[in-house]
Amino acid sequence: MKLTNFIAESRHSFYWPRLLALALLAGVLLLPLLAFDWVTEPGSQVLCPLRAVTAIPCPSCGLTRALAHLERGHWAEAVRFHPFAPLVFLLVLALVIMLVFELATGRTIIGNPLKKRRDVFLVFAGLVVFQVVRTVIFFLDGGWDVFRHENLFARLLALANSVF
Repeated sequence: MKLTNFIAESRHSFYWPRLLALALLAGVLLLPLLAFDWVTEPGSQVLCPLRAVTAIPCPSCGLTRALAHLERGHWAEAVRFHPFAPLVFLLVLALVIMLVFELATGRTIIGNPLKKRRDVFLVFAGLVVFQVVRTVIFFLDGGWDVFRHENLFARLLALANSVF
């Protein structure tokens, strides 16, 4: 069977997209729980590509560490790492429950959230506002020093100075 046929058939399948979504959402909940020591260790690696290049946190920066703390019951630490961690946790948990119910009953409960452009625009606008506020707070709390020393260009310049 060709890959294109499999993809075309799976799009019309009821179970495959839901099983894939369930596996991805389970990973979102299990990764922070299983990797708690690794993600919460001080000085652990930054996995965010935007933050690795610019040293500025993206809208989802800190969410893995926040979920790790949240799943261990450390609510204050979770909110310190990411203010929307409890909301994301509850949303993912609700989606997992609804997907399991859909798979068990064979009936659709969750509609396509991308059908209404207004909803997509509101979510996007909310993310933009959150990122602008987060960036302003980052720079007001001493982020200029972090930005000057940890962005990719500063690291490349420091490497060039050490070599030459």
